[in-house]
Amino acid sequence: MGEEFFATVKLITGEEIVSKVVYLEDEDKVMLENPLQVDSAKQRKGALEISGFSFREWVCATFDKMFILNRDHIITISEIEGPIVDFYKETLLRLSLIHI
Repeated sequence: MGEEFFATVKLITGEEIVSKVVYLEDEDKVMLENPLQVDSAKQRKGALEISGFSFREWVCATFDKMFILNRDHIITISEIEGPIVDFYKETLLRLSLIHI
């Protein structure tokens, strides 16, 4: 099993997911822990438009926290850090998906 890191994962379905990621070398697969789907968010204040994003559960009808993906279902993976990881962790806490 490879090293764990936080990343945004773009899937061939068009979904973007933020998760703790581990590459499973022996199986050529990727394990996602507590994945959240990224949704675009826009808000208009007068002539100013503010763009950002929010998170929501990726798979809602399960209590599972880990998911295995074939690498051929992934377009790209990009490691994230700092404020995005903080926002991800805060969202997990708010959704009661993890406990500290």
